[in-house]
Amino acid sequence: MLPWIVLGCAVFAYGFFGLGAIATLRHTRRRARAIANDRLPAVSLLKPLKGIEESLEQNLESFFTQDYGGPIEIVFATAEPDDDALPVARRVAARYPEISVRFVLSDPEYGLNPKVANLAGALRAAKHDLVLQSDANVRARPDYLRRVVSELIEEDGALLSSMVVGVGERSPGAAMENLQLSAMIAPSTCFALRYFGVTCVIGKSMLFRRSVLDELGGLERVKDVLAEDYLLGRAFEKAGRKVILSTTVAENVNHDVTIDRFMSRHARWLKMRAVIHPPAFVADVFANPVGLAVIATVLSGFDVRFVAALLALVIAKASTDAMLLRRTRGEAMPWKLLLCAPLKDVLLLAIWPYAAMSRSIEWRGTRLRLGWQTKLRPDDGAFAVRIARRLIGRAG
Repeated sequence: MLPWIVLGCAVFAYGFFGLGAIATLRHTRRRARAIANDRLPAVSLLKPLKGIEESLEQNLESFFTQDYGGPIEIVFATAEPDDDALPVARRVAARYPEISVRFVLSDPEYGLNPKVANLAGALRAAKHDLVLQSDANVRARPDYLRRVVSELIEEDGALLSSMVVGVGERSPGAAMENLQLSAMIAPSTCFALRYFGVTCVIGKSMLFRRSVLDELGGLERVKDVLAEDYLLGRAFEKAGRKVILSTTVAENVNHDVTIDRFMSRHARWLKMRAVIHPPAFVADVFANPVGLAVIATVLSGFDVRFVAALLALVIAKASTDAMLLRRTRGEAMPWKLLLCAPLKDVLLLAIWPYAAMSRSIEWRGTRLRLGWQTKLRPDDGAFAVRIARRLIGRAG
């Protein structure tokens, strides 16, 4: 009976995944009304830098060419005075002398989360109350800033998070990364909002009011956690401030990601989910019909009925993935790279048990350990090593 039970779970998983697809279709049909230029407030754009990202120059330039009628400034921050990204940012800024630009050096000792430490330096230098923070691997379409600011103002929000989609794939690993972002993570945020009323905040691109953040304790409250974006969203909501999931997507550029890097990144994200919201972590398994169908097929001894069911689920899931790609990012994926979708699902299911057990991560070159609610501390070795150290310490 076990193979049939697992296959039943796979069919259920496809239905579960389908609910996310429906939520995405309905959410993306909404369109915020663009407000007039004279109502557009001044905005500080914060760009934390760390090394050379893929298409870094084009990504940064996309924020200089925004069709935005209000005043903007761009603040670049890095924790290293000789960071390789700085010459690129300066070269782009020199092409747009009409835009106010600042370069600041952040304090790497601000907290254990290096991204928050870098962001804190940029935020201190920002002049305006309305702030858009976005990662260096994010590219914005020309109307991005106008649309998200309009949405925040029209809905009287205090914090806005964009759905993140992956674009630019040229390698199998990049295709897997972009599939996961565009056809799994983005739909998951729509699912959580539509069926549970939960607004998931993703820090790839986040618009917020600095005055509200200061009221809540500023970035100090998240300097030693990994999921600072999610926890900031929860803090805003608990304070009675409106948090919005935008209908406007932010593009995460991935050209030549290796499969190892894809697995490492999503193992880290799964570990975060495990310590933030265990039910959501378990639900990830039941949104992976292909992975479950593979297990059922193996358990059946490759019974022809299970092989047929596996093929049917692979085709159905890949077709839904293709639809979600077109819906969320507005363009299809080359069919040769779309064939990576079943392998991506199997790999994600394979790393799930590891993510359930491990709490060690590497984040921007630093080894750290995750606690509850992604509280960070220095990584002091594997479990056996930690036990040995404690025993030795007690004996001493």
